[in-house]
Amino acid sequence: MQELPKRIPKLAAAMLCTPDGFNICSLGVDERQVGKLAALSGSLLSVGSATMTELRASQSNVPPELLTIQSGTFQIVSLRVRQASGYLTLTIAADETPLGVMLVGGRYVAGVIEALFAAPPPP
Repeated sequence: MQELPKRIPKLAAAMLCTPDGFNICSLGVDERQVGKLAALSGSLLSVGSATMTELRASQSNVPPELLTIQSGTFQIVSLRVRQASGYLTLTIAADETPLGVMLVGGRYVAGVIEALFAAPPPP
């Protein structure tokens, strides 16, 4: 997680949490926001998965690897971080940062976290 500010220079916030909304680690998040943002971050990929199932039922068994949200120049990227017993969610937010920079930085950090948890390779 400490790599994120180096890889995403205008990082506003980052959170690693469980899919059921428990915070593991966060950067740039006010203590009062942690619980609420962990719950929201944990559910982003679940909402994306439900949307994909409705739009493309044939891929309902393939969970989304990432979800992006943009509002003006502010962007949020939520990434699936695989671990042996399921997955975690890495959510990063930045202003005035190209989406590619966020994706590359986020995927790099997700990969490092996966290696720490000895995650199985993607399907």
